[in-house]
Amino acid sequence: MVEEQEAAFRVLIVDTANTGRSAVGERLLRRHLALHGIPKDVIRVTSAGLNAHDGARMDPAAAAEIDRHEGNSHGFRARSLSTTMVDAADMIICGAADERDQLVARFPRTESRAFTLSEIAHLYEGIAFAAPLAEHPHLLAFSRRLASVPDDFDLPADAEREQRIHLLGAAIDEATSWIAEIWAAIVPSRRQGHEASEPSCIVDAFGVAVAIHCDGAALAELSDAGHRAWGRCVVSGRVPEASVSLVVHSDPAVLSKARLEGALAYDSVETALHFLSSAVTVRAIEARVGQLIMLHAAGLAGPDGSVVGFVAPSGTGKTTLSRTLGAHYGYVTDETLAIGADLAVLPYPKPLSVIDSLTHVKEQWGADSLDLAPLPDVPLRLRRLVILDRQPDGPNVPTLTPLGHLEGIAMLAEQLSYLSKIPGKLHALSDLVDAVGGLSRLTYSDVRTVLPLMPELIGGAA
Repeated sequence: MVEEQEAAFRVLIVDTANTGRSAVGERLLRRHLALHGIPKDVIRVTSAGLNAHDGARMDPAAAAEIDRHEGNSHGFRARSLSTTMVDAADMIICGAADERDQLVARFPRTESRAFTLSEIAHLYEGIAFAAPLAEHPHLLAFSRRLASVPDDFDLPADAEREQRIHLLGAAIDEATSWIAEIWAAIVPSRRQGHEASEPSCIVDAFGVAVAIHCDGAALAELSDAGHRAWGRCVVSGRVPEASVSLVVHSDPAVLSKARLEGALAYDSVETALHFLSSAVTVRAIEARVGQLIMLHAAGLAGPDGSVVGFVAPSGTGKTTLSRTLGAHYGYVTDETLAIGADLAVLPYPKPLSVIDSLTHVKEQWGADSLDLAPLPDVPLRLRRLVILDRQPDGPNVPTLTPLGHLEGIAMLAEQLSYLSKIPGKLHALSDLVDAVGGLSRLTYSDVRTVLPLMPELIGGAA
């Protein structure tokens, strides 16, 4: 069950002695977060060692690597890992797989929030988590069960010690830079110095008006691409409840300045649009905490406004299902299904991430560009909820299996943002499950075979 983030998100980096990898990881992750304008009261990074000697100095080679990558190695002292540190950590990053395994053996409850740095970097590479940062450990742990990713950096075994240290330092710097870039889009900025006087556009994300401010050398290209991707969400005459500043420029100095001023800044339009999707989604979620039930789910609507919600974590088939079935049924959303009073559904027809077959880069495509069916001109109301279970070796003909009430609620709770802020909490989920006639698990291998089931799910043919 995912809980909300009320204080700083606490990251604990662990290795054996806390004088090498973990020290480098702590200082370089701090550096990259600071470069994105994220203060330590939003994300707090510390480190400790499984068998550390309290007060020990950092290994000189580790300090040299931190300095080489423009971090700050001064004042560091090793700390021995304690139960208090473990209990306080939201995410634990280990230097290597054997250290992660030792940690979990000593503190079994850390299994779902302990990762190696290599694991996290690779898991983030494959999936964009459009969810509050507090949910990321759970989402990463789920993705790790589905995918095989390297749990350590691939360093040459025959490298000399000095070369190996340099290669490891570079790998840690690259991984922490990538993680900081992802987290910067998720954590709303407290600095608004870079916002233009007027937004380039305002988008509606399940009822939340989010202003998007575009700037930089590629302003015209960014603005045009943004309007194409977000066309179905663009609104006018609304007072923004949240905002995102977006800068695209080729000059690293310009990007650095923009980030320190609170903007999301990138060197390409494609990258900017990729992170914009997560930024808008999370800001909208934060604006509706406690007011809506917000599920990690795709949504499709029939002509009468009946909506089927397909619940699943990021990276497990929601977008592909939305693209395929959305050609026949109204596209509601592919990521966040927002449900209000009396089962009312608030649409969020955001861009869909599509991997380019040649470049393997995820591009953001608008619903109109993918020729997805528009929503009916009637109020939307939730009719059915199903849990997606995509299996590569699954049945040729998809199966619908009813779930027990308690089992269904437990599965739904794992895919819900800010459960503890919803009035009634689990009782509210129980009422929701009852209102839609219970939950079912949809098991399939090819999403195209799901289309014949839609009339049954939605209560009528398209």
